[in-house]
Amino acid sequence: MNIVAIIPARSGSKGIPMKNIQKIAGRPLIEYTISSAKNSKKIDRVVVSTDSNKIARIAKQAGAEVPFLRPKKISGDSSSTLDVVKHTLRFLFNNQSYVPDIIIILQPTSPLRTTRLIDKSIRVLKKSDTTSVITVSKIKTHPYISFWYNKQYLKPFKSDFQKYNRRQKLPALYCPTGSIYTFWYETLKKYDSIYGPKIKPIIVKEAETNIDIDELFDLFISEMAIKYWGKYKKRFFN
Repeated sequence: MNIVAIIPARSGSKGIPMKNIQKIAGRPLIEYTISSAKNSKKIDRVVVSTDSNKIARIAKQAGAEVPFLRPKKISGDSSSTLDVVKHTLRFLFNNQSYVPDIIIILQPTSPLRTTRLIDKSIRVLKKSDTTSVITVSKIKTHPYISFWYNKQYLKPFKSDFQKYNRRQKLPALYCPTGSIYTFWYETLKKYDSIYGPKIKPIIVKEAETNIDIDELFDLFISEMAIKYWGKYKKRFFN
């Protein structure tokens, strides 16, 4: 099967300037994602979609393909991942006659994602009657006990929120980690979506794997996890 990993890495970021190539533990952020994809024996192409020459240069040095610079019209804050995927696939088809069977979106903001987890997503997609596979984690802050804020007072999101005063009473909800989205090319063609109607989850319990860098503090946490988490964990689990 043709399996392509697409890594979207635009230059703009409000929280952290040039976030995707900021160094953590001595390596550019995007390099971690490229390495985890390149180490997979199931993926035959790793393509970075970026609007930045600097990101493109670093991505190529790390072993990824950067066959184009992404147009500005799909590089802004309001641009969707779906637009980026469609543009990448159009380019690969029009210029190289390449059509994948499976597409994997790997956000560079999840540096602790493993090759093993990527390969698992491919296996799950192949073996089950599903249109897509995504990584999720159980949410910690439940919407049932949240509040709206109308600039003066707090209003319960759910009117009977007080009956959920114990965590055990809350129904389990899961949120995408942003780490892995694996789907059939046919899903994209048929539903114009990276999900489709049958979404299979991979529930990730390891907190470090679920890190999604959005703010500067997340960058700090990622670096500390890369440097120290393995040794620290051994103190408790030998």
